[in-house]
Amino acid sequence: MYRITVIGGGIVGTYIAMELAKQHKDVLLVEKEGELSQVQTIHNSALVHSPVMVPKKKGVLKAQLAWEGNRAYQEMAPKWHIPVFQNGGLLLAGNVDEEAMLERIIAEAKADGITAFERLSQKEIRKREPGLRPHIRSGLLLPSAFSADTTALTKAVAKEAVNRGAEIRRRSGVTAIETGNDGFTVYTEDGGQFQTTFLVNAAGLASETIASMVEHHVPYRSRAVKGEYLVLGRHAKDWFQHILYPIPTHETKGVLVIPQPDGTTRLGPTSTEIHRTDQAGMTVEGERLIKQEIERFIQPPYEHVVNKYAGVRSSLHEQDDFYIARSKECDNFIHVAGIDSPGVTAAPAIARYVSETLLAPVLKS
Repeated sequence: MYRITVIGGGIVGTYIAMELAKQHKDVLLVEKEGELSQVQTIHNSALVHSPVMVPKKKGVLKAQLAWEGNRAYQEMAPKWHIPVFQNGGLLLAGNVDEEAMLERIIAEAKADGITAFERLSQKEIRKREPGLRPHIRSGLLLPSAFSADTTALTKAVAKEAVNRGAEIRRRSGVTAIETGNDGFTVYTEDGGQFQTTFLVNAAGLASETIASMVEHHVPYRSRAVKGEYLVLGRHAKDWFQHILYPIPTHETKGVLVIPQPDGTTRLGPTSTEIHRTDQAGMTVEGERLIKQEIERFIQPPYEHVVNKYAGVRSSLHEQDDFYIARSKECDNFIHVAGIDSPGVTAAPAIARYVSETLLAPVLKS
């Protein structure tokens, strides 16, 4: 009998298991793949966003946890020797309208209490990033933005979770859940079963499916959003000195230039809702859109493209914010759903929120 089981071994679920293992015995993490973080975590931008890029209007909980998560990573990355690219980011304005939007972003950041940014003139921004298009007028330096090796990060978090007493089971996709007076019986695709008192559903794209095994009325509807990327090899690493952001829209942070710790550079992502997993591949249209958007502010050396790929992230219909809450039908069941961007950034803070705000009151009662 386990005290707490976390379903989903992406970076968020792994962080939750680690955090819970600090305070509780008999913590189990189950993951359907053969390795952790093989679905959303390693197929995204690998970005730890500046809080400036996650304003409260995108979701109060999302903004709070992204800010807290960014601070946590500043301490964790060097302690755990996680490879990072830490030159910061530049948010770019290329015309009068974008400069007006930039001023609104600054005002929103100040209203949210965020001060970790610096306004740069055209001369200052070109000194930092000489390859920018001549029409780029100004921007913001975002010193707390960085990219991280998410595979190494997840392995470090998992190791810490195990060191604290958590158990991790791979190749253990959940096929059914029975609810009883003392908790749950969970059945897995390998024919196994186990009992647990509490369940944390951090299953990403499968969150709604897992929730439907416990609840009659799942309080959200999941949707899958595909993001496509081009990857430049190490020979292009000196072309970009910073993570480069366009002015974001309501729907997306846009198509970015994202230097990685290993010397490669990711260009992306696109953002397209899909309805079947066989739609999750790279497309000609996606590559065209990436190039079109990136070339608005810089000309990448496409001769150094070494990879093209697409990842799928879990989002929610008609809701921008994360959905992290106790079930309305079962106090022992915790939803961690809709963890799209900035999920990597917020992961350590999501873990603390689940442990301290949602589970601690129930565990003490």
